[in-house]
Amino acid sequence: MPENHDELEAVESSEAQSGRKFTALWAFAPYLRPHQAHLVGAATLMLVSAASTMFLPYASRIALDQYIIPHHPEGLLQFIVLVVAVAVVGALAGTVRARLMAYVGQESIRSIRRDLFTHLQQLPVAFFDRIPVGKVMTRLTSDVDALADLLSGTIIQMFGDALTLVGFLAIMFAVDWRLALVTVLGVPPLVFAFSVLSGRIHRAEDVARERASAVNATLQENVSGIRVIQAFWAHRQFGERFERANESLFAANLRALFVFAFFWPTVDFTWISSTGLLLFAGGYWVLQGTLTIGTLSAFMGYGGQFFGPLHGLSQAYRVIQRALAGAVRIQRILETPNERTAGLPSMPPIRGEVEFDHVTFGYEAGRPVLADVNLRAQPGETIALVGHTGAGKTSVINLLCRFYEPQAGTIRVDGQDIRQVDLESYRRQIALVLQEPFLFSGTVRENLRYGNTEATDEQMRAALAAAGLEDLPLDLVLHERGGNLSSGQRQLLSFARAILADPRILILDEATAHVDTLTERQVQAAMERLLQGRTAFVIAHRLSTIQSASQILVVEDGRVVERGTHAQLLAARGRYWRFCQEQNLLLSEGDNNGLPAEGERDGRQGEGGAVGDRVTGKGIAGDVSAAAFA
Repeated sequence: MPENHDELEAVESSEAQSGRKFTALWAFAPYLRPHQAHLVGAATLMLVSAASTMFLPYASRIALDQYIIPHHPEGLLQFIVLVVAVAVVGALAGTVRARLMAYVGQESIRSIRRDLFTHLQQLPVAFFDRIPVGKVMTRLTSDVDALADLLSGTIIQMFGDALTLVGFLAIMFAVDWRLALVTVLGVPPLVFAFSVLSGRIHRAEDVARERASAVNATLQENVSGIRVIQAFWAHRQFGERFERANESLFAANLRALFVFAFFWPTVDFTWISSTGLLLFAGGYWVLQGTLTIGTLSAFMGYGGQFFGPLHGLSQAYRVIQRALAGAVRIQRILETPNERTAGLPSMPPIRGEVEFDHVTFGYEAGRPVLADVNLRAQPGETIALVGHTGAGKTSVINLLCRFYEPQAGTIRVDGQDIRQVDLESYRRQIALVLQEPFLFSGTVRENLRYGNTEATDEQMRAALAAAGLEDLPLDLVLHERGGNLSSGQRQLLSFARAILADPRILILDEATAHVDTLTERQVQAAMERLLQGRTAFVIAHRLSTIQSASQILVVEDGRVVERGTHAQLLAARGRYWRFCQEQNLLLSEGDNNGLPAEGERDGRQGEGGAVGDRVTGKGIAGDVSAAAFA
């Protein structure tokens, strides 16, 4: 897996030039198998339509030579009826074929889009860390649309055009080989168009598609951060950034169009030249008496229609090239390993014992974020993680949720390695409340049911009441990300969603960061009820919210440098004591809730030891991790 999206695009660009494109496209063949009957019917109708197309120019020869010139109006009328009938049958066959292929194509694309979306939802968080949302959206839209163009009729039409072209050549050589040779003199310029120009067109369109992904990524980031942009009046900077991406896309599209523009003049010049040459040679042979007017008329029809299938093949070639490039990109996503753990045993009902056993982890290879981390939580305990931003607190939570996998060591819940159990059965027993809550468009009821799909209205109202939102209507329609609620209400609603999930392990990542002091007290009261019998991990900067925690771990530079209860850590007068002092939680330097002053302590906490506590006379249990940031 490439380390960043630029590398991913480089890989995609190189692969787009390789033979793997056809392999990637062939991988989507199973989506057509359920529609074999429709494909056979469409192919049959295509043959009927092609036969009608090939017959009509020849009909002009019959009409001129056998009915018009010999003056047989009765036979001409009957023959015209036959020609009209053939034309109607061909038109009906073409219409039904187009409808069948449209159905097959759209059904197949619906399945591809569904499977791609399902797979994206199951990809690890690390995938989305590396690839911008705009590029992912391009895969779901533009690249899938490129496949849709191919599957919605281009394949059948391509074979129909090829068959028609071969049929035209066969009929022309059978009728008059001299005029047939004149007609095919236009083939070499077309060979040049296909062999030389098509490769340039394909490469130019690949570049254009990659730059379109960059524009989408820039646009998505701009829309998501519109409040920051407007608050800092950064319109000019982001406008310039978007203009650079847009200008790059403009240049790439213009180059692709300019290259493709050479294709049509080549085809048109060949058609006009061949038609003129055909008319000159055929007219000469008619004047010489070696060619009938009907035959010349038929060849003029065939000559005009001869380039129709070539035009269709050139269009089909362009569609195929776009579909091939899109297929490679989509296939790369589908080949990315997902988080599914099918076949592993389900996680039994969790009691809540959590252990980090010599865990080492880094977001990038060779740059560890946590190293040899050890911690243990007993069922029902509340573990608080405190420290400055970037200390590694969130990394611990990410590993516990299995958003990432440790490079070394083991994380156990109730003695079970969480990598050895079904992921769904594990995550259904934990709940996470983030510092930045994410609410979906829809009603309050719909957002709450993400925590418990079978919850009743009474249960949802109880959860809202527990979070201090008893006045919030269940039928209230939320805007995108809950924009019509205050930041505190959004946080409380996400907290109510976690309450409704009834988790065995509750994870709160700065869950009270966006609530005022009064609301914080309400949340604290609800938490005390909710946390009974549950294990909780709490990341907090506001230390007033964690004073009753079973264990407080102070994380600094990737190391757990202190651990203990609130009272024990205050007695140690170390980093935690200084944090409390910074937040004015201590009445004064000499009044530490009745705990000994700094000079009265029997011992100090070492970098890897326990806190010496004169009150208890023993050290605080637990190994201190030797974690370190790179």
